[in-house]
Amino acid sequence: MRRIIAFFVTLTLVFVLGSCALRPIDGEPVSSDSTEPAGNLINNDGETDKSTTGSNSDDTEPVPDVKKTVSFVGCGDNIVYYGTYRDAKAQAVSGGREYNFRPMYSNVESIISGADLAFINQETVISHSFPPESYPGFNSPVDLADDLVDVGFDIICVANNHMLDKGALGLRDTYDNWNKRPVTLIGCHEENDSGKYVTYVEKNGIKIGLVAYTYGTNLGEDPAKYGLYASYLKYADIEGELAEAKANSDFVIVSVHWGDEGKNAPNDEQKMYAQKFADNGADVIIGHHPHTLQPIEWIEGKNGNRTLCVYSLGNFLHEQEYEYQVPGGIISFDIVKINDNRATVDNVKFIPTVCHYPSNFYNNKIYLLKDYTAELANAHAVRTYYGNRISLEGIISLVKKTISEEFLEGDF
Repeated sequence: MRRIIAFFVTLTLVFVLGSCALRPIDGEPVSSDSTEPAGNLINNDGETDKSTTGSNSDDTEPVPDVKKTVSFVGCGDNIVYYGTYRDAKAQAVSGGREYNFRPMYSNVESIISGADLAFINQETVISHSFPPESYPGFNSPVDLADDLVDVGFDIICVANNHMLDKGALGLRDTYDNWNKRPVTLIGCHEENDSGKYVTYVEKNGIKIGLVAYTYGTNLGEDPAKYGLYASYLKYADIEGELAEAKANSDFVIVSVHWGDEGKNAPNDEQKMYAQKFADNGADVIIGHHPHTLQPIEWIEGKNGNRTLCVYSLGNFLHEQEYEYQVPGGIISFDIVKINDNRATVDNVKFIPTVCHYPSNFYNNKIYLLKDYTAELANAHAVRTYYGNRISLEGIISLVKKTISEEFLEGDF
């Protein structure tokens, strides 16, 4: 009997002492020295929930984002007049090409060549079947193509009103000459590719869809005569072509030749088309043709997307006669893709330029506006040859009135 009582006393003491050891002290939570993992829980779908910590949980570090970037620059109307190709012939190096245009771009070459992709609207055809000619039926020496490649241009747009200045044959020559060189040509296609007018270029792991349009051409000859198709701006085509571009690329750029010549503001038709491009997924719109600068703005598409719209980049290389035609510029931005998301636009800047040509039209050169001087403006052919007003202050004022400070780059 005493053994039974002793047993129950011992058992009671063990229970009491055990309970005291587990009791919290002063309200502090109980700590456990156990190294055993808490078992995985089962979620409502009957699957193992691995969100709890322990030796069976996923303790790997978060995977860092993969960021891909393409730097892009775009230039406006590159128009070769008589004085321009005469100057290029005078600057030809012995033993080299017959024409040397490269010095005209020397002040901006580092910007062009430094970008991953560089775009230009080549306003004049480049045909070996015709001699060089100026306004109104432009044709430029084939050497121009080599010099633009050497300067660093990668994307050549020929969708503009001068693309048929030498008829279908001139366009055929232009198409073939550009396609012999390491560039991407947009705005003209083989006729048997009808219905597939999107061009793609891939850089740094980002695929870019390029679509180009022109409102019309100065000569109505059908390029199909030589097996080609010109990309005319048709409202009904936009939805399908941009849908194709968006479905097959990470980023979509639209090049469009539109607007009223000599106007620093977009017209209602430009705004209508710009909204249509934005609604159908264009990421960037690069405009040209007015031969003047027009504003840059963000447009919201119907799906809440933002589209960068450059209504007109103005003239790049030219010999036109009024002050408002002299300034142009380079649009610069980054195309950024993070992981598997669609690419977006970042770091948008507009770099103003001035095309300088003196009264004799020799030593023509493109300057950055920040490097242009009052002395050069006073010697510009707009004043000394055409007899019109021009000043450095006038050029700067025009740029600042047209382009929002948000985008302007350079101290001038």
